[in-house]
Amino acid sequence: MKGFGKLSPDDRISASLIPMLYDRPHKVLEMLRKAIDGEERVNNFDIKVLERMNMGNFLEESIMNLIEERLDIELKYPIDEVMSIEIGMSADRKPWDLYASLDGMFYATSATVVNPEDRRIYTEDNQPMTLLGPVPIEVKNMQHKPYDNIECMTQDYGRGYLQLQLQMLIAEAKFGIIGCLFNGNDMRVFVVKADKKIQDTIKEKALTLYQHIEDGTEYEPHDVETMASKHPDIKQDQIDLDEKLLDEVDNYDDIVQQMAELAEAKEQSQMKMIAALGDAEVGIINHSGGVVRFTRGIRNYKAQPAKYVEAKPARKIRAKTVSIKRLQDDWN
Repeated sequence: MKGFGKLSPDDRISASLIPMLYDRPHKVLEMLRKAIDGEERVNNFDIKVLERMNMGNFLEESIMNLIEERLDIELKYPIDEVMSIEIGMSADRKPWDLYASLDGMFYATSATVVNPEDRRIYTEDNQPMTLLGPVPIEVKNMQHKPYDNIECMTQDYGRGYLQLQLQMLIAEAKFGIIGCLFNGNDMRVFVVKADKKIQDTIKEKALTLYQHIEDGTEYEPHDVETMASKHPDIKQDQIDLDEKLLDEVDNYDDIVQQMAELAEAKEQSQMKMIAALGDAEVGIINHSGGVVRFTRGIRNYKAQPAKYVEAKPARKIRAKTVSIKRLQDDWN
């Protein structure tokens, strides 16, 4: 575990803020303004979130070791310096910089081939990739359904991807690696390419934010009609809920994921027992503790005439469940 904390300045945009810069730029603007004014950053993390973050820090070196072993490469870890790149300048000639503190780095001094491997190593187009030059490494410890293809990372902007794109931009790297440990026991490695279009978008968003800081202006959400056409729910009655409810949303997502995994495991177990029974209706296991009897009965359905369903009057009732949809804020 590395013995140092955040290296990048709080009053400038760093790689870890890039995902938030995409969907909550007003929050990033607020954070940077407070840092510029000398206010100490206060993180009111839920205890569950804080525990995951601490565990992620503790496991970082282990994940690095797993990446080394899986790709058969030697990494530099930890890295106790911060990188930066200038993307513009304020009216009084002060630089506007982007910063990145790397988790690790692989220096490919000679061509290094990485081959995809199901459930272990994912590459773009599922083809061998030849790494050369500096390759930034980002590690993530996640409680989430494991990404099962490269598109989960590159097209859906998976955890660490946008962050890594800025790291590659600053390091002038053509490739990057993300190591994700899912649910404490499922390690997967994603090897990605630098994407100039995404990197240009990151610079544009960063310049917009720095300009807001200089001008003392704010982000303006789209007009109500535009937002209503994009998200019809906005036309309906709604209330503002406490942000703490996000903890329950995360808890619900975890439960849904666990139920899906259990349902899949249950289905697989059933199929194994069905395969063992074959065409037999009854199967017996005699063991030292007694007898286990398996039965796969046959259901007989009688022919039935078509049924007529009587008309029902229109009515309106409240749903018995709450549906959750994560919307990406759309800001100028």
